[in-house]
Amino acid sequence: MSTALVVLLVLVVGFFGLMIGLNMMIRWRAQKMRGKPLPALPGPIGEKIRKADKGLVYFFSPSCGACRPLTPKLRSMHEKNKNIFLIDVSQQLDVARALSIMATPSIVEVERGTIAGVHIGVPPQDLLLRYA
Repeated sequence: MSTALVVLLVLVVGFFGLMIGLNMMIRWRAQKMRGKPLPALPGPIGEKIRKADKGLVYFFSPSCGACRPLTPKLRSMHEKNKNIFLIDVSQQLDVARALSIMATPSIVEVERGTIAGVHIGVPPQDLLLRYA
């Protein structure tokens, strides 16, 4: 095996190891948020989220490939349920930072001022059915 091939193999394995490690860290941080009080959220949307007895806060980005099929579905759900909040992180980064959102799509479940759950990536179908 040539030296160049070994270096390439080490770089590829290192890259994938880093990506897996970052993914695990994001999910671990999300799980740690469960049960914590909702932090102060900026702007009028923050006040609406805080006042919601029970709600979903959906974080998306226009450049996120996984968000593209999900966002229209949640927009439609928002029209029927005003306790579903859509946060475009490219426009409202301050809200995403306040909730320590590190990836899109992400959904934060809020119940009476407490973070009830955090879902990274495509959310479970039963979660969406509860708010449909």
